[in-house]
Amino acid sequence: MLSDELSGSLPTAVADELRALIVRGTLLPGEHLGQSQLADRFGRSKVPIREALKLLATEGFLLHDQNRGYFVAPLELEEARQLYKLRRWLETQLLTTAEWPDDAKISELRAQFDQVDALDQVRDFNEWAKALENMRYALFDLSPQKVLLREATRLWRLTDRYRALMPRTFGESPERKLIDALAARDRAALISDYLATRASIEAALELVFQSDA
Repeated sequence: MLSDELSGSLPTAVADELRALIVRGTLLPGEHLGQSQLADRFGRSKVPIREALKLLATEGFLLHDQNRGYFVAPLELEEARQLYKLRRWLETQLLTTAEWPDDAKISELRAQFDQVDALDQVRDFNEWAKALENMRYALFDLSPQKVLLREATRLWRLTDRYRALMPRTFGESPERKLIDALAARDRAALISDYLATRASIEAALELVFQSDA
């Protein structure tokens, strides 16, 4: 039983659920996460809960105080700026080295964007976030630079907390232009459209923090 609870699958599953609660704002910045309360909430022992909390702390979602336990990390504009700056650099490198997809892959990417837009319309945040990450991965996986992709994947989860603060404009995903550039094999348009999309998202985030000031 103990070996099962220490295995990767159960703590990872608990961490995934907690991460989703943090990104949605159900668990608020600064909120204390007690192991006993979480064990009761998830119907688990403290062992996988403790391992999940450690994992989320290493990812940056939680802060750990040796005497007081775990707390949801605060949302700070300067952190967001740095995270998005890192993303912009990594993702630009990935798009610069992306291999041109064939027609079948282009159709697959369009279908994934359609799914993101459909979930956006029905406002299903959990499924929308999953579909968005899958779509991002498929797009940037066109690059052979898998180490950069792995780091970008980690940053997506951290920046999703901030993106969740922003009101979403329902309708087509602005990133859809990237598929058109890939289909046309136009590297300059691919990079410029990507940077324009990033700039609009980062500007919207700045406005959110200004309105809360």
